[in-house]
Amino acid sequence: MSLIASPAMIDPLHVFVSGACITGTKRPLPLLSTQFDVRVAHGLAVVSTTRTFRNDERKSIEATITFPIPVHAVLFALEARIDGRVLNAKAQRKDKARETYESALERGKTSVLHEEVLRGVHMLSVGHIPPGAEIAVSTNWAMTLTNINGTGHLRIPLTVGEIFGRSGLPDSDDLIHDGPNQIADLTVSCLDGQIELIDGRLENGAAKVPLNAPIDMVTSNWVPGDLCGRAADGRKVILRIEPSAVTDAALDLALLIDRSGSMNEQFSGRLNNTKHDEIVRGLQDIAKGIGRADIIDIWEFSDGFNHVGSTRNDQSLNAIAKRLNKPNGGTNIGRALEGVAGQTNARDVLLVTDGKSHALDVQALAQTGRRYSVVLVGEDSLEANVGYLAALTGGEIFVASGGDLAEVLAQSLRSLRTSHKTLGRITGAPERLSVCRAGMSISASWQRTQESLLETIDTRAVAALAASLALPAVDAESAAELAEKEGLVTHLTSLVLVDEAASVQEGIPGTRKIPLPTPRTALPVMAAAPPVAAGAPAPRMEMMERDRAGRSSSHSARASRPVGFATSVGHAGHRDLSRIGTDIDWNRGPDQLRRGDLSGLDPSIARAIRDAAALTEVVALARQLGIDPVVLLVGLMAQSQAQNNRSAMRIAKAILGKNAGSAEFSKLRELLHIT
Repeated sequence: MSLIASPAMIDPLHVFVSGACITGTKRPLPLLSTQFDVRVAHGLAVVSTTRTFRNDERKSIEATITFPIPVHAVLFALEARIDGRVLNAKAQRKDKARETYESALERGKTSVLHEEVLRGVHMLSVGHIPPGAEIAVSTNWAMTLTNINGTGHLRIPLTVGEIFGRSGLPDSDDLIHDGPNQIADLTVSCLDGQIELIDGRLENGAAKVPLNAPIDMVTSNWVPGDLCGRAADGRKVILRIEPSAVTDAALDLALLIDRSGSMNEQFSGRLNNTKHDEIVRGLQDIAKGIGRADIIDIWEFSDGFNHVGSTRNDQSLNAIAKRLNKPNGGTNIGRALEGVAGQTNARDVLLVTDGKSHALDVQALAQTGRRYSVVLVGEDSLEANVGYLAALTGGEIFVASGGDLAEVLAQSLRSLRTSHKTLGRITGAPERLSVCRAGMSISASWQRTQESLLETIDTRAVAALAASLALPAVDAESAAELAEKEGLVTHLTSLVLVDEAASVQEGIPGTRKIPLPTPRTALPVMAAAPPVAAGAPAPRMEMMERDRAGRSSSHSARASRPVGFATSVGHAGHRDLSRIGTDIDWNRGPDQLRRGDLSGLDPSIARAIRDAAALTEVVALARQLGIDPVVLLVGLMAQSQAQNNRSAMRIAKAILGKNAGSAEFSKLRELLHIT
């Protein structure tokens, strides 16, 4: 049966039934459903996610969603079901894949792009979904379980809260939340051992799960065993995962505790305890396991950082934990890590945080020569950046998300009692390697064989994970080649497909950014907050207001700014167009704007553009180019917003073409204060 419907077949009840509109608009949310299929065997988890997108609008759209996945997960396959056909994506170098995708959109072809925009943050774009069409996109990623006291834990992150600092991503690509909560279908199978859903119950291996909280699972009685796959070059891959050996080496550790405002949020599964409360309790619980030879310096941070105490002075960890200050302030992880690294000789650094900060220079910190490990606290925690730092320096990542934080802290300390073994440099094709991750020892070997091995998603997962282990040990060019061959999404490569058989869609698709649901842990805080006066920031925005220079602040300012043009015109009247571009919703009707149709804009904005378009200089250049002066103005303003908004980039390219950098355009932009 065809998945494509004509515009007349669009179901007007879909939005009513699903209750799904993009926040602050009447536009139907294009994400119709989400399904997860999890398969676990011998310590390896393979997660298949199917998202079904539907266009309930009258014109072609682009649906985009940015979401977290675990830092150590490797995404290795993507397929799309379009009009009864199944198309498989191929890996290309990152810039080439984006170019392939954008070129397909220009030609009016449906295309899908999956890219890693930050380590631990991925973006899926589905462009030119025709009116009435449904497109199902399935992706697959794999990672090892996390070992906590002999049991295997798996966390599938689904949302994050507000984040301190700038991510460096364009606004159109960044993580956002505030979307409606939806329910997903989950199926789980386990080859060895027993698997349980921590916050819920599996019935015959299936459950309904909300998308406003992570999916947390625990596997008990699992058994290590050899897993087989086949590499792209035909070699057989043997992967083995088993709990890391326990040693009793003394700790030499700087323990850095997050006390920012976000640590005052509810801890997963404990209605009366905050994240910070659980950290204090967890430190007190593990204090009895700290020996006299163990040296632990305790630090805490928010906007700044300070030293709390040290076991080297015969102080107990229990006593020091009681002196930790209550949460307050921002989450400047980078400043704290840099400061502590400069004031301690500790061999290792253990960061205990919810990870919700972009304010750190991962590469600079990685060069300090220390091993950084991370304990993430809370179900809305974010692995990006802090997880990447751990990965670069040989540290490990543990997540307390619905479980006992004391157990997770104890496991993280056990991992730090083991000396770090650096993966040796690999030249040529990888043959054998071993690493430690999240309490697991992982070994991989590649062998020439004549043995036939049926290719499945699971065998591909084995080869993909083994290849991902080798990437840090090879040079950048070899890493890109390996990732391309194995079909991996990495910082070097993306997955892309183009439906050449699809009917051509006219114009520029309107982009519909799908926000993640607000984390459920934020809801009790919001519900308990006092009423907010009209025009005042909502309680959950307070941290963003403190970080006015951060990305989240700029997002909220644009979202809440009055539509009127008064703030953009300023004292210079209609010639001051320096900020008008930020007041325009470029995603709403990009084709209208490309044609110079201003009917979708606020009247004051449209009037200001028309006034500026009447200037002699604008009219002269427009006549020279053979376009309408209003269209020229729209193109120049779109160009000013191109770095933050992909719809604006496409409008500017469609209008200005190769002329965008000419001297005439530069003079006109200067005249109109368009920067």
